[in-house]
Amino acid sequence: MLREEFAIFEEAPEIIDPMLPFVYLDSAATMQRPNGVIEQEATYYRSLNANPLRGLYKISEQSTRLLNQTRLKVAEYIGADPDEIVFVKNATEGINLVANGVRELIGDDGRILVSLDSHHSNILPFTERYTSQVMVCEDVFGEFEKNKDGIKLVALTGLSNVSGEEQIDLIQRLREAGFKGAILIDAAQMVAHKQIDVKKMDVDFLTFSGHKMGAPMGVGVLYIRREWMRKMRPLNYGGEMVEGVEKKEECIVSEFSFGPQKFEGGTMNMGGIVGLSAAIDFWRDKNSNDELFKETETLTKYLLEKIKEVEDIQFYYGKNGIVLFNIRDVHSHDTAQILSNHGVMVRAGWHCAEPFLSEKGIGPAVRVSLMFYNTKNEINYLVSILAKIRNEMGL
Repeated sequence: MLREEFAIFEEAPEIIDPMLPFVYLDSAATMQRPNGVIEQEATYYRSLNANPLRGLYKISEQSTRLLNQTRLKVAEYIGADPDEIVFVKNATEGINLVANGVRELIGDDGRILVSLDSHHSNILPFTERYTSQVMVCEDVFGEFEKNKDGIKLVALTGLSNVSGEEQIDLIQRLREAGFKGAILIDAAQMVAHKQIDVKKMDVDFLTFSGHKMGAPMGVGVLYIRREWMRKMRPLNYGGEMVEGVEKKEECIVSEFSFGPQKFEGGTMNMGGIVGLSAAIDFWRDKNSNDELFKETETLTKYLLEKIKEVEDIQFYYGKNGIVLFNIRDVHSHDTAQILSNHGVMVRAGWHCAEPFLSEKGIGPAVRVSLMFYNTKNEINYLVSILAKIRNEMGL
């Protein structure tokens, strides 16, 4: 059983509270780590820890090989070339890198469209830099048709962290309608629910956080279409991202590296990168025919059937592992706290999607996010507690 591949389900209850069940339903926030990921990262630090790239001693050279092997593995996993893969700390940094790097493309009068259902991390990097040049909108295609020539970049969420809805079909519609500008996909939620092929999708940028697919926190991926590599400026400046730095009279002159190193200033998170490699191995081995995706969706449908049986449920969305709801007259934080008291872990609030939830008239809400390692018994237990919450609140 796949659940056995995750030590936390056996070990955490003994540490947290042996008297309570351990029902983790917050995988959209972070996926639990497969044992292989934890073991590979630990092995790296025990036996190979060294700074990669310029070291001429053996463990540094081995770290460099692991770095290059993982870059190749990531590229193959998402349909890219290795020199188009940049390691970042998370999707948020990836989006900021893009927003910072395309300033010359956008110029002073170019427009940026951002989908309304985006996470704040796909909105703020643009609105804080480009202010009135950014339009956050629900009908991205409609806005594009109104001003085709002025739109320089479209930033979309691959899969919403509050509705579970996808935006991938919109990419094809935009391209077929003649959009030749840049398209960025925030794939943070998508990576654990859908196959990704950046060439088939015809996107210029795509980013995700490794921890959303079971890798360690602190490592992520940014795909940059090759022709953008020379055009973009880095977000961070420092070691390893330059070919040379010279002092000429009173000025410092530098020449950037070409390829991903240009955007990878500073020491790499090698333990995280090794863990990301192991996470991809896990998905390749266990999800060769989308078995894990299908299991998550089967569990989602089961929860949708059960939750609608609960009286006073205000149901909003349910797809791709995401189920969003409230209980009538109960604040989402109260619901989450009562569930936590019974050993059930969910998320409550705005979910970093405040513009979307406000526009829809929903406000703060409870989010259950499922993964293939959850069970129908866990869902039954969740629903049994939900049915009692109004009584526990004295309503």
